[in-house]
Amino acid sequence: MKNILHFPRNTSTLSRITAEAVPDGVLMGNRVIGYAAVVRQLDKGQFDAPVSDGFGIIAELSLAEEMGWFIPTVEQRVIVWRWIVAGVFIVEQMKEHGLSDVPQGDGRTVKAAMYVGPQGAISIYPAAERFALANHAEQVIFEEFTHDEPLLKVVVMYQSMVEPSPHGGLTLSAAGREGLYILHDGFIELLQTEGMPATPTAH
Repeated sequence: MKNILHFPRNTSTLSRITAEAVPDGVLMGNRVIGYAAVVRQLDKGQFDAPVSDGFGIIAELSLAEEMGWFIPTVEQRVIVWRWIVAGVFIVEQMKEHGLSDVPQGDGRTVKAAMYVGPQGAISIYPAAERFALANHAEQVIFEEFTHDEPLLKVVVMYQSMVEPSPHGGLTLSAAGREGLYILHDGFIELLQTEGMPATPTAH
């Protein structure tokens, strides 16, 4: 994260939380949560809705690294960069296609971003995006570089999937966008030919 992420401090009115990096962790409300715990919470989806919460947390993690308060392990870097790629993709699709009401099995509807491609459309969610990235993109790296620091190569792969936006923050790189489109088009095609798997694995 150091010298790569330069997110603005979280001032979005859409955020549910206020977060501030301090030497011992991230101050949220009147509690300081250690950096390792914050990364675990990020991975578990605690800051997925709205995604501005997650980006705000990552901005504080980046600041903490610059200050020398937090030295992430390579596993923690993978978690953070995976979240970033999924989050940037969600935001881009929200801007392009808006939010749609998606029926739930219990009669409720929830708002979700949509991916729309040549094969059709599908609702997308941050946690499902991270799951798909871990089980497809990362798996390829692990199979190809089994004995050659695959986690570091995963970090480099995720970093290559985003780039600075001229409007601030990050946007998907051309390669990142192409890879995510291929992944989602393939999943939509699979759904159309084989139907929803018995145990949903991604979207």
